[in-house]
Amino acid sequence: MNKNVIIIGGGIIGLSSGYYLYQNGYNVTILEKGDFANACSKGNQGWVCPALHTPVPEPGLVGSSIKWLMKKDSPLYIKPSAVPRLSGWVSQFLKHCNEKDFKAGKDALHSLSNSTFKLYDSLKADGLNFEMHREGMLFVFLNNNELKQGINKFIQGSKLYGHEPPTILSGDEVRKLEPNISNKVVGGLLLKEQRHVNPESVSKAFVEILKSRGVCLRSNTEVTEIERQDNKIMAIMSDEERFEADTFLLTAGAWSGYLAKKFDYNLPIQAGKGYSITINNPTLKFKHPIYLGDTKAGISPYKGSARIGGTMELSGINLSMDKNRIQGVRNSVSKYLNEELRGDSEIEWTGMRPMTPDGLPVLGLIPNFKNAFVATGHGMVGVSMAPTTGKIMADLINSGTTDFDIEPFDPNRFTK
Repeated sequence: MNKNVIIIGGGIIGLSSGYYLYQNGYNVTILEKGDFANACSKGNQGWVCPALHTPVPEPGLVGSSIKWLMKKDSPLYIKPSAVPRLSGWVSQFLKHCNEKDFKAGKDALHSLSNSTFKLYDSLKADGLNFEMHREGMLFVFLNNNELKQGINKFIQGSKLYGHEPPTILSGDEVRKLEPNISNKVVGGLLLKEQRHVNPESVSKAFVEILKSRGVCLRSNTEVTEIERQDNKIMAIMSDEERFEADTFLLTAGAWSGYLAKKFDYNLPIQAGKGYSITINNPTLKFKHPIYLGDTKAGISPYKGSARIGGTMELSGINLSMDKNRIQGVRNSVSKYLNEELRGDSEIEWTGMRPMTPDGLPVLGLIPNFKNAFVATGHGMVGVSMAPTTGKIMADLINSGTTDFDIEPFDPNRFTK
C-alpha cells in the first residue's frame, strides 16, 4: 500500500494531522503558503477548555445582529462594508441561531472533546515540548444575571457531558484567587479541570518533532492548481513545482473555501477575525486564564507574558488591524481589573478563525473524490481540538473509519 500524503496548510490542524499520519506510517509532506503556524494558530488565547465548546451561532443572535452592525466594540461585529459579499453566508449563519441547532451543535462538539486532555497528555509523553498549564479556568462577571446564566450553563454541561461541575465563587472569593480583579466583579465560577497552553509553543513543538522525524515541511509554497483524473487527485501545483501523492488533505483554515473551489467544492468558510495583545513582563500577574463573562474577552497568563484578546469580526479575508477593535479589547479587560495592565513591550495581533455557518468543523472526504480530504472550520476551538482532529483525519485516511462520531461534521452537509 502506498502511503504518501500531502497536507495543504501548515497551521495547527495541518501539523497535528501530519503528526498522527506519520505515526500511522505515512510519508508526509506539509505545504504552507507562508510561515508555519503563523496565522490563526498564533496569537490566540490557547484555551484547552472543552466545557466551553459551543457553536458560535446561538439563540438570540438574530435580534442582536442589527445592533452589532453599528457597534465596533461588540463581541460579534459585522463590518457594514463587507455585508454585500458576506450576505449569503450570514443568512445561513442566522438560520442556525435556534435552540435545536445549537443543542445539536453542542452535542457534536462535546462528543469530540472527551479525548482532548488524554491526547494532550500523550503529546507530552511523546516528547513534544510545549507550555501547558493545569490551573483550571476562571469565569468572572460584573452582572449578577450573567453570573447566574454562566452557573446554569456549566451545571447543565456537567450533567449532559460529564464535565466537572463549577465551583461557584463570591466576588471576594474571586479576588482571593486573583487579587488584581476589581471590586466591580460580583462573582465567578471555577472549572478546575480545564487547561490552557501557549499556542505558539504547541505549534513550534509539532514543527520540531515533525522535522526530527523526517517529515517534509515546505514553507512559502502556495498551492495554485490541482491535477485530477476522474474522482482522484493526481498532483497539486505551486508556481514552480508539481507534487504527487496518494492522498491529499486540505487544512488551510480561513483560506480553505478559496482552495476548495479548485476541487469543485463549495465550502462556506468565512474568516472570523479575532484580536489580541500580548504583554511581555506584565505589571499584573494572574494564576488562571480568565474569561470575562459580560464582554466575552479573556486573559491568558503565560511564562513571562499575559495575553488579552477577544471579539469576532466578520469582514472577509484580510489582516488589516482595526485599532478601534484593539482598543475595544483593552477597554473590555480594564473593566475587570484594579489598575491598568502594562508591560515592557506589547504585540498587537489579528488572526482569522475559519468559520462555518453552523459553527461546526468540516471533517472527511471532499465530495466527489476518493483520495482528497478536508479538515477545517474549527472557529475558536482549533487549538483545543487539534489533537482530536489530527487523530480523526489519520484514522480516516488510514482505514476509512474512526471511533469518533463525525457525522455532524460531514463535508457533504453543505451540498444537501
